[in-house]
Amino acid sequence: MKEELVSRAIAGMITTDRMHKSMIDAKINDIGLHRGQHFILMHIADEGALASQKEIAERFNISQAAVTGALRKLETDGYISRSLGEDNRYNRIEITEKGREMVERSRKLFRETDRYLFSGFTEEELLDYISCLEKIRANIESYRKCCGSGKENL
Repeated sequence: MKEELVSRAIAGMITTDRMHKSMIDAKINDIGLHRGQHFILMHIADEGALASQKEIAERFNISQAAVTGALRKLETDGYISRSLGEDNRYNRIEITEKGREMVERSRKLFRETDRYLFSGFTEEELLDYISCLEKIRANIESYRKCCGSGKENL
């Protein structure tokens, strides 16, 4: 019986994750960005000016060519600016005012979506849910230590 419940829990977690990603992707597309561009823009907003496209590629586990294309589009659309860094080997990447406005708009959409997703939940139910997620994360970390790690930046 427990194995069946675990299978249902995993299936529910995967389905819910996919549905959430689909909702977020639709919201991002509605504001005129592609998912990859949006993640990079949010990263730049959170980190401030960056000196390395390589850092972005490593952070999101994507190719440097994909980063270059996304940054080119973000720059063309006025969300970021790039200038030659201090040692002339790297571009300095900074978010523009238009980019900051897009980030704030995104965050507002995400907050609205999050509130909607958890409408009808009591505070106790939310705390129970958070506790369950923390146990799952702890089990994953324990598994990594004893049985192999897989991706380190999950």
